[in-house]
Amino acid sequence: MKYADVYVGYPVEGSFTYRVPEGMDAFPGMRARVNFKNRTVTAFVHRVHGETPAFKTKDIQSLIDPAPIFDERFTALCAFVADNYFSSMGEAMAMALPSGQRPSARHEEDAGVSAGALVLTEEQQAACDAIFAARDTGERAHLVFGVTGSGKTELYMALARRVMDEGKSVIYLVPEISLSSQVFTRLRGMFGNELIVYHSMLTANQRLHNWLKFMRGEARIAVGTRSAVFLQAPDLGLLIIDEEHDGSYKEHSSPRYNARRVAFRRARDEGALLVMGSATPSVESLYAAERGMMRLHMLRKRYGGATLPNIEIARLESLSPSKMLSTPLLLGTTKALDEGGQAIFFLNRRGFAPFLICAGCGAVQECPHCSISLNFHRDETLRCHYCGHSRRVPEVCPSCGDAKLEKVGTGTQRLEHAVEKAFAGRRIFRLDQDSARRKGTAGDLVAGMQSGAIDILLGTQMVAKGFDFHGVTLVGVILADVGLNIPDFRASERIFSLLLQVAGRCGRGSSPGRVIIQTLNGDAEIFEFLVRHDYAGFYRRELELRKACSYPPFSRLARLLARGPSEERVARTIQEIAGALRPVVSAEGSGTVMLGPVEAPLAKIGGNFRHHIILKSRDNEALRRAITTARACVIPHNVYLEIDVDPVELM
Repeated sequence: MKYADVYVGYPVEGSFTYRVPEGMDAFPGMRARVNFKNRTVTAFVHRVHGETPAFKTKDIQSLIDPAPIFDERFTALCAFVADNYFSSMGEAMAMALPSGQRPSARHEEDAGVSAGALVLTEEQQAACDAIFAARDTGERAHLVFGVTGSGKTELYMALARRVMDEGKSVIYLVPEISLSSQVFTRLRGMFGNELIVYHSMLTANQRLHNWLKFMRGEARIAVGTRSAVFLQAPDLGLLIIDEEHDGSYKEHSSPRYNARRVAFRRARDEGALLVMGSATPSVESLYAAERGMMRLHMLRKRYGGATLPNIEIARLESLSPSKMLSTPLLLGTTKALDEGGQAIFFLNRRGFAPFLICAGCGAVQECPHCSISLNFHRDETLRCHYCGHSRRVPEVCPSCGDAKLEKVGTGTQRLEHAVEKAFAGRRIFRLDQDSARRKGTAGDLVAGMQSGAIDILLGTQMVAKGFDFHGVTLVGVILADVGLNIPDFRASERIFSLLLQVAGRCGRGSSPGRVIIQTLNGDAEIFEFLVRHDYAGFYRRELELRKACSYPPFSRLARLLARGPSEERVARTIQEIAGALRPVVSAEGSGTVMLGPVEAPLAKIGGNFRHHIILKSRDNEALRRAITTARACVIPHNVYLEIDVDPVELM
């Protein structure tokens, strides 16, 4: 009689033993269907053995896979994730594996047009040679710090080609699905059907098909978002993390892993190269490179001889929608378009207007489930961009009955309306999370920008990431202040990176670029660094502030967030956790500081009240002891405790 030890995707510790029915060929690495707590669930077979347990067992109901789809390397990686991010092994495996039941190849595309020979600049070739020379001495982690437009993608492609010529596989991570579509097109031209794509826009069965294709070595380069870091390969030779500073490499449900950290571990365990790159490296990554934890490579020149754009600051006098486009921006855009160029307008918001306010009593239309205002959209609906709640715009104020409801602020749809009015007859394309949901949006954008069929591209963060359009000669940042003063120690870094990245979208061709940044506060220190393209100066200043307050990279953080529908129960729970933590963090030599407990900045989302504790520690083991203490606390019904190690935001 055979038995199988399996993990299930629930927050329960350890494995569970099931009997393997006669005639069933179960092997480690397969997925199976089992009865778990009177529900049929997917289980992950860890071990098959003949040891009869001392308790009654249930039979495995059926096998999902005809052959194993993961091996012991994958199991070890999931154990690392579960251990470091305080989840169960089953949760880690469920997160990492595709959920499809039957492989589907319907997404596969033709090989496309060949990209031709890849020619590197002297700077790129030097970095490429240095990376492989370091590999021969056992140095495997590298950071490429290259200005926008320096040709980091060409360097990645050259590295990938060489590794693949050695018979090894490559995983290429990108932060956004919209970005991966353009990268995918470029890589497809070079690598043809050796390439697969892996992200959430594929169906579960398409992801399973591509997982198996990569695992079997039928495709040897995969481009995808953060979950692609778990793809199985016969012999992994290279992990690339493009735009490594981006917060989307962090998962926001359990286990809350960071793909960057998982890639470090995987490269170490499997002997692969790790190459991360950015024009604005994260403070933690650049600091690690300076301390010798990875090799730093600089790309200081733009590819093809292009020059960095000139950055100007334009002060806004009002937030009135009628004045959202300043005179310098209007004149500069007209000049750029008249000369045959294209423009990008960037706004760090969505919606037709951020909120609706009553002129009579001042009440703001808020989401009933979240502590934020509802966004006004041009289809006459109010929507919450946290929980998804929506409703029609009321005819009168629900608070006082006044009919004077005014739209305040600027969103991408409202900006589109203003741009259409200011630049009548020009071809405008809007890209934000609302429009990107439409199938084919990213492809239409890339085709339109490359052919010149789009004059003005406007949108949110998506337009700042990785796009390479040589016709863009002007970038306008509508309101640079948004997000700069939120209660999060990474706010300045996040905004500086975003603004420098979006500025880097222009001037990549033969014509020089111009960037106009509109702000209400032109004297802010961040703009002094921006106009000089001085990321190094900003980094030094940011390091000083972080060191003074003992924030990363000078400590590690963990966030303990209690949430639930009862504010009283949530507040009591977080207070009890804090009480249990105090003797642990105050112990001599712990090196740990507890901030809170306190109401979270976003105090209510999706009908759940939120209170949190922030732990800061210079000692990993001390931080671990504190988190373990918190996990041991009794959590009442209808209260959920989120544990986020190395959080990227604290809202």
